[in-house]
Amino acid sequence: MYTSPGLAYATYHLLKEYINRPSDFVKGMLEAIGQAKKKSLLDHLLEAFAYSVATICIALGWPVFFIWSRIKAKEDATREIERNKPQFICMPKYLVAKVDPTTAEASSYVIDPLGNVPALPFGHLNQAWGNFTSNMLDPDDELWSFHIPKGSKCGMFGMDSSGEISGYAKVRHGQIQGEFITELD
Repeated sequence: MYTSPGLAYATYHLLKEYINRPSDFVKGMLEAIGQAKKKSLLDHLLEAFAYSVATICIALGWPVFFIWSRIKAKEDATREIERNKPQFICMPKYLVAKVDPTTAEASSYVIDPLGNVPALPFGHLNQAWGNFTSNMLDPDDELWSFHIPKGSKCGMFGMDSSGEISGYAKVRHGQIQGEFITELD
């Protein structure tokens, strides 16, 4: 009775291993390029012995294996969330002031005497600005200006900035959700 959950757990993992085994085509290709060798009878016996010992260990120590698998699954999920986090140059410590989008547009209106840049807020970047502000759908979204001094640590990996960086950041609950860089030296 005690070993039933362990045997079920071992069976689940053995089936999973069996389903994820390489196909005959993959085995043939690996053999053709010299990356795999044909298994001898001894190799098959050793593999069967290893699976048997693993099954016995899991059947007897299943509570430990169950707890270990739950911890590992939680760590993998946390790692996946961290890996999928967006990477921004701006960090919360560089936020300067909360800004209204219309004020930001008014202060960034471009006037080019040669007429090469459209007379719009942010000039050639006007459409990108529109896309940036149109994504501010949540009522808790705030627009902040930011300024990163030259040589400051910035971004997810703490790289030194090679010049001054300015722009606007979309902030929700103190977390940066997006950024629009207007000046990069």
